Amino acid sequence: MKDSHAVPVQDLISDVNPTLAGLITASKEIKVLNCLLDSVLSQPLRSHVKVAYVQSDRLVIQCDSPVWNARTRLLVPSLLESINRESTRAPIRCIQIITRPEPSREKSLPVHRTEISEQTRRLLETVAADIDNPRLRRVLLRLAKRGP
Repeated sequence: MKDSHAVPVQDLISDVNPTLAGLITASKEIKVLNCLLDSVLSQPLRSHVKVAYVQSDRLVIQCDSPVWNARTRLLVPSLLESINRESTRAPIRCIQIITRPEPSREKSLPVHRTEISEQTRRLLETVAADIDNPRLRRVLLRLAKRGP
């Protein structure tokens, strides 16, 4: 049974939201350029390098790490030649290589509280008792509490 009110998704997207249609067009272009990049690059570089975006005559390529960034940078002249030869889009004049930022590690680091020996604890307490500076005394006593 066919719905008489069925409308192709492409028609909905292009008529209702031209911004969304532009995003879809841009993503298709990036997909084509990624396939082209994959055909030009050899392994293992291929799995660490992807097209980030295209802006007029500039192609931005994102690498997994600074090492892959450096290796890719060496290939920029041949990449420009290959992409412009194989692509049907307007010529790329510039390739910018960026490195993907590493995820924040602050949240994943465990807090490790070291414990000091009984002898060190007593020594810190003795030194703290002879210190005139109240801030330093508090810090030493706080450290002494890490004892067994």
